[in-house]
Amino acid sequence: MEQKKFSVQVEAQLSQEVETYCSAYAVDEQEVIHAAISEFLSQRQEELHELIDGYQAMASINSEICEAFSVSESEAYSHIQ
Repeated sequence: MEQKKFSVQVEAQLSQEVETYCSAYAVDEQEVIHAAISEFLSQRQEELHELIDGYQAMASINSEICEAFSVSESEAYSHIQ
């Protein structure tokens, strides 16, 4: 897989935590950063799919509500004209 290099700035404390973790568990910093970014993106994608599913589930309910009140809304509109 092609790799692309980019830089990220983090707070000094977070940088120290990564260094400490990598030293203690003999893990490469790049591996930790790659895993963190992958997890972040995966979690956000999952949240987005949940939102989409929720909006799709509510669409039919919202249509029913609109349909149920369209008659009364039309009547009210006719009174203000």
